[in-house]
Amino acid sequence: MKVKKGILVGGGPVNYPFLRHELAKEHDLLIAVDGGCRALADLGRLPTVVVGDYDSLAPSDLEQLKGQGVQLLFDEHDQERTDLEIGLEFAVEQDLTELVVFGGLGGRLDHTLANLSSLYQMKLKRKKMFLVGPEQLVTMLAPGEQVVMTPFAGGHFSLLPYSTTVSGVKVAGARYPLEEATLTLGSTLGIHNEYRTAPVGVGVGNGYLLLIIEGLAHWPGGMEIFQ
Repeated sequence: MKVKKGILVGGGPVNYPFLRHELAKEHDLLIAVDGGCRALADLGRLPTVVVGDYDSLAPSDLEQLKGQGVQLLFDEHDQERTDLEIGLEFAVEQDLTELVVFGGLGGRLDHTLANLSSLYQMKLKRKKMFLVGPEQLVTMLAPGEQVVMTPFAGGHFSLLPYSTTVSGVKVAGARYPLEEATLTLGSTLGIHNEYRTAPVGVGVGNGYLLLIIEGLAHWPGGMEIFQ
């Protein structure tokens, strides 16, 4: 089945080199969440659609976007969801299978924690999602999933259980390998593992596991984080 990929840009801190990298790749939909339009404008790009209550955009900005053919989905009365959650729900409605989200990490702590929990909600919908911040990339592994990471100088990674218990955790090719390990909520066993020269594999048997890649400021650009 063909992967239907989207890029969503929120109003938080944006990793511009990584965003440029993703924009240069093939994608099906470019979503801006309210103030995320500004980050795209900095790169000379127009979103396909803008969602949110537009409290970060001036009326003149909206008129300009509308005149350029951008779809505007406006909801000033929806106070029960954050703008980013509205954007994620729109992405699900468009049947995207993979979503890379910028501007959702490194700002307000409450929003960051809510955005991390959205990784779980998207997994339940069988969607692949990545949160990219200035220094970190975060994704979630569901039961039976595994990934292979490309090492880069200055980078390292951590594993944090999202479920009460995550079992069957495997790490191969890193400085601290794991084989059928069990991580419990609150455990620091998976904190700060280091790359070697070979690709690193991470897998999970049961439970939901957060994979946090640190050191994106050292990412050399042009290379894929996941193989």
